[in-house]
Amino acid sequence: MRRSMAIVILYSVLLSQSFAVTNEFQKGSKYNVNSSSEFIFESYPNQELIPIRLLGAIKNAGLYHIPANMKLTTLLALAGGTSADADLEKIVIGNDQQMIQGSNGEETKSLTIDLEETLKKGAKNDYTLVSNDIVLIKNKSPIVSNDAFRTISIVSVILTSILTAIVIKDRYKK
Repeated sequence: MRRSMAIVILYSVLLSQSFAVTNEFQKGSKYNVNSSSEFIFESYPNQELIPIRLLGAIKNAGLYHIPANMKLTTLLALAGGTSADADLEKIVIGNDQQMIQGSNGEETKSLTIDLEETLKKGAKNDYTLVSNDIVLIKNKSPIVSNDAFRTISIVSVILTSILTAIVIKDRYKK
């Protein structure tokens, strides 16, 4: 009986560790900056190119050298689009060289854009990128956080172990 209990406990520990490792592996990098990437888009020779950093829930994050006055939606298309879990209602644009001009003409350090709303209003409302803009496309918040998932997993493993031990004990009594 003690041997069965020891096996169940060992199984529980191994299972909880595999959940923790899997969970950490799935988390990955928060803003998709695992590898460096640089892209250059030039329509014609000697065209003025501006640097833009594109981070987050995007298929090809990295440093982009694009023609001046390019629109945000065009850049997103050139980058292969957003990932399935991209939060298009909260795209953050900042600039480390200058203030950003919002749609109301006010200057600010960063701007949050609801891309879905912008697209509904029409192309004229699309944000025009300027040199040294940093575009961050956040992931949607999950329904269950990674910490909550880990806690639920550990509790379920412990409960499964306890119930298994009870069943084994009852069978040995009979």
